[in-house]
Amino acid sequence: MKRRAVLTTLIGIVVGALVVACVFFLPAWIVRHDLGDAASGFSAGERLKAVNDVRVTLLQALAALVALGSVALGAMMTLRQIRVSREGQFIDLFTKAIEQLASDHVGTRMGGVYAMEQIAYAAPHYRGHAAALLASFVRLHAPWPPSRPMQEVDLERKRYHGGLRDDIGAAMAVLSRRTMVLPGDSIELEKIDLRAADLAGQDLSRFCFAGSNLEGAILTGCNLTETTFAGAILRNADLTGSSLSGADLSDADLTGAVGINSGRVEPTPADGRGVAGGPSIERDS
Repeated sequence: MKRRAVLTTLIGIVVGALVVACVFFLPAWIVRHDLGDAASGFSAGERLKAVNDVRVTLLQALAALVALGSVALGAMMTLRQIRVSREGQFIDLFTKAIEQLASDHVGTRMGGVYAMEQIAYAAPHYRGHAAALLASFVRLHAPWPPSRPMQEVDLERKRYHGGLRDDIGAAMAVLSRRTMVLPGDSIELEKIDLRAADLAGQDLSRFCFAGSNLEGAILTGCNLTETTFAGAILRNADLTGSSLSGADLSDADLTGAVGINSGRVEPTPADGRGVAGGPSIERDS
């Protein structure tokens, strides 16, 4: 508000100075400059008329300039109000999506997940926040070890396709589409329960699954470039056709895992577990 008041005052001073110049100083100077020595041949009435004509022209030009400036200023103010209104709408949508994610109903939480994706698409400056919230959502609702009795969790998982509850599966799918993942950022999904999860074909590059349980998970055709599986359980997981360039499998349990011994993984002990430092994944040249 103070800045706007100062700007308004400056504009008023400039316009006032121009009006004074157009009325009292510029007309006579312009007439003398244009007529030169010929001005002596004009009568006082003719010179006065010439000065008045110039004054009228200058004032008309100044009025037109002020009118154009007012239009431009009005357009700028309108654009600013539109931006403020649009930002307010995004804040409301973001808040409602967070409320949906906190719902007790799976369907409502799924709606919140997809709402976050749409917000990230429409408002790029919300991408990092949306990604962090969905990662936190997955860690909260699918922790490893489970925060509920194991039998209860296993019975629940069997009711859903792909080994994941619908809202968790939606969150993983949205994160893998990377609409909200900023370039170079990683997604922190440490110590989560992805047992038997069907994540085939997803882009999980630079995700961090440290300490997570992916036993029996289907990771065929996934992009796992620079993905962290340090200390993770990958027993009987299927990584056939996945890109593992730069992945970290240190101390991961690889018992029965398939698709990772294609010449890019150094030999592991007979029990299939990674040793200290873990099996290293050679980067593609």
